[in-house]
Amino acid sequence: MSPRIVIVGAGPGGMATAIRLAGQGYQVEIFEAVDRPGGRMRGFSLGDYHFDTGPTILQVPRVYDELFSSAGLRFSDYVTLIRLDPNTRIRFWDGEYLDLTSNIAAFKAQLARFDPALPAEFERWYIEHIRKNVVGYEPYLGTPVRSPLGYLKPREIAAALAFRPWESLYDHFKRFFRDERVVYALSYQAKYLGMHPTACSSVFSLVTFLEFADGIWHPRGGFRALAAGLAKAATDLGVVIHYNSPVKQVLVEEGRACGVELVGGERIKADAVVVNADFGHALTHIIPPHARGTYTDQKLNSMEFSCSTFMLYLGVNRRWDHLPHHQLYLSANIRRNDPLWAKSAVLDEDDPSFYVCNPTIVDPTNAPPGHSTLFVLVPVPNLRYPVDWAAVEQRYRDLIIRQMAKLGFEDVERHIVVERRYTAETWRDEHHTYLGAVFNLIHSWSQLGPFRPHIRHNGARNLYWIGGAVHPGSGLMTILEAAKSAVHFIGEDLPLHQTTAVAH
Repeated sequence: MSPRIVIVGAGPGGMATAIRLAGQGYQVEIFEAVDRPGGRMRGFSLGDYHFDTGPTILQVPRVYDELFSSAGLRFSDYVTLIRLDPNTRIRFWDGEYLDLTSNIAAFKAQLARFDPALPAEFERWYIEHIRKNVVGYEPYLGTPVRSPLGYLKPREIAAALAFRPWESLYDHFKRFFRDERVVYALSYQAKYLGMHPTACSSVFSLVTFLEFADGIWHPRGGFRALAAGLAKAATDLGVVIHYNSPVKQVLVEEGRACGVELVGGERIKADAVVVNADFGHALTHIIPPHARGTYTDQKLNSMEFSCSTFMLYLGVNRRWDHLPHHQLYLSANIRRNDPLWAKSAVLDEDDPSFYVCNPTIVDPTNAPPGHSTLFVLVPVPNLRYPVDWAAVEQRYRDLIIRQMAKLGFEDVERHIVVERRYTAETWRDEHHTYLGAVFNLIHSWSQLGPFRPHIRHNGARNLYWIGGAVHPGSGLMTILEAAKSAVHFIGEDLPLHQTTAVAH
């Protein structure tokens, strides 16, 4: 019999891993704590208004095509993607805006409004990143992590040095562009990592390039539909997903993961366990103390976690068809780079930067006719930097509602029909997110590549991690790449022809 793999959590990483494993012939079961797939991507409804809760930006569709084709399926049979244009509108502190778009000629024309020299500067940057994509994507993002020494290959080092990977993302763009607004507009992808551009490695400029080259997409039906499509593909391949089945602990005997115990007491045997729960939460709640390996409380406390987010989910009785799907307001405070501001460890109650997703303009099924849903995200401190949310929440909500006018959402207050809010405490309590740090571990040099937790857990054999904590990091695209790596390691440790330890 083929090895039996148990996966804890039906987040996108867990389901992508299941699809790849099942496609190769492994027996796979997923145990999910709630009643639907998706993890933080599972969404929710308030009456006739339907909301995504986690990611709202889909990049590099070929990653999804490759995932499904690896198991003999077609992604388009399960999920329909809609290409967005513009990709994102960035509104600056001075009232100007820039539409990031994959129409390169149109983007250069916008840049010329700011400064006639900017189109040529962008052309130089773009040509460099065509080469950087070849050098960086497959060797770094698209392949399993190596040991630190494994990256010391002379040919790879020589190729990488030309791109100055030691720079911050801010310094990287400042080297190309004289206008600071453009620098911040092109480095906003640091937001996906919960970081400030001055603290984020320049290797992530590749994400900016990929958005120009491949566009930004929206799954029809929202990211809830993407979660459902991943789950349907997994079950079509024979994966069994057990909903409303929270895991109490991973079972580890004689140094090897051998199954899971559910909250209800049932024990499920397995040849290997993949944990797709939040890294910090799982370490402190479902991994047995004797199997935590190097990840003691002291180690966990020394690791740097991302900011959290304050969220507003608004169902409103009007539409804003003239505004883009994605908008980001960058206040003058984004230019502050002192340490606490750079890590969003200070609650900005003056002029906070924020993001609004307006999905109804391309996907009207999420609200009644003539109505909209709006998804508002504000970076806020994680729970290492406590905020008295009971005292602050209402006035902060009111501030953000007023701020929305800066992105063209005028007079939102009187149009709200339904509303829900998340704070860092909500992320911790409802989604079991350690410290409410929604982007997981930050991507500092000490937590990048081989310095992130390894997919193979170091406290027990046949125990694996999948999600934003492991290489290559947080974000849907990178988590799907991590799933490919996880299956690579499982295949090395438990080849299909091997006799298994579980009695089936």
